[in-house]
Amino acid sequence: MTTDLLLAPPERATEAPAIFDGLLDPGVQAAQALLVLGRIARTRFYLPPNMVRRMIAESDPVFSADGQTLRAESFSPCCGVHARLDVQPSGRLSSGCTNVDLGEATRAALAKVVGTEPLHLTVRGDGIRLRTLDGAESEDRVPLPSRWVAGFAEIAAITATATRRADLGQTEARTFLRRLPTTGTMAWAVPSGRSLRLTARGGPEAIPATGLHRLRVVEPMIRFIQGLSVYAAPGGESASWVLQLARARLSVTLSPAPARGFSGEGGWLTALSAGLDAPELVSGQSGHDLVTGAWFARPLPSGGTPAYARLTKARALVEAGAVRALPAGGYEIAHGESLQRVRLDPAGCTCSWWAEHQERRGPCSHLLAARLSAGQA
Repeated sequence: MTTDLLLAPPERATEAPAIFDGLLDPGVQAAQALLVLGRIARTRFYLPPNMVRRMIAESDPVFSADGQTLRAESFSPCCGVHARLDVQPSGRLSSGCTNVDLGEATRAALAKVVGTEPLHLTVRGDGIRLRTLDGAESEDRVPLPSRWVAGFAEIAAITATATRRADLGQTEARTFLRRLPTTGTMAWAVPSGRSLRLTARGGPEAIPATGLHRLRVVEPMIRFIQGLSVYAAPGGESASWVLQLARARLSVTLSPAPARGFSGEGGWLTALSAGLDAPELVSGQSGHDLVTGAWFARPLPSGGTPAYARLTKARALVEAGAVRALPAGGYEIAHGESLQRVRLDPAGCTCSWWAEHQERRGPCSHLLAARLSAGQA
């Protein structure tokens, strides 16, 4: 079978219009990248206490296109690792989105792509079709996990304020990734010559690197890497590691700790309580590109707007009259047997959530309720 035959129309016709139809080049690089995305979707990097381990993927890549770039994304089952492959492909590219599971047969087909063999991909709203020199495999669309919808929204909130903190050339990038720790550590990455070194002590130039062992999932891509860039927000707890590839990028964003999933970070809570009207952001329908700084459409085929339980609770507290302004300043919030005191400036609350997280994972429901009551939200 030749490359020309791979470019021929699929044997099985479908009524769904093609979101993308063409070659991913180099084929072996694209195949390995898709396998990495699938591996992330099947790897739980954190196992909560008393939870029976279930090696079941909630979903594999979400494919989307905006007429210029083809993207494939996935989350780990614990929702603490997000990866996105951005490709400038050869072929017909329109706009749309779908999400599929990469089954055993599809993964086996991808693993057989070697050398200069071509990889043809067709993406439609109802699934995908892969064709290699050994044959073809198809995957139908599957339901999108609700945690992924919330995770997409939180990833955008985190990366929107991130800036580039380090750039490593090909040699330095490959060496750094080959020396990643094998177990979880409390660590930072700091500049060291033309590379980075890990340290237990932070500083002005330090990049968050807690649980960096999770980045080892990209090991199959090391041979294709042309460079590595690292992005993080000032004072942030998460970092994004962007692998520069031939005509593509693979970005991996790690949550602040293995035990913290992106779906619970609450990055949009303050803006939502202040009246933010941007459903495309909080429902994961819009994504952010770290490298270009641009936003792109991700018209998810399933899933809805996250509930944001803390904001719902805050509004319920205000409606129930549980928020009372104190003569000396601040607010008292009484609900059932709970009695909390809140200060707006500087922000603070007596609840256990605030004691543990402050506003690193978004404000607590009591602070949101006080801000809503004061008209400062």
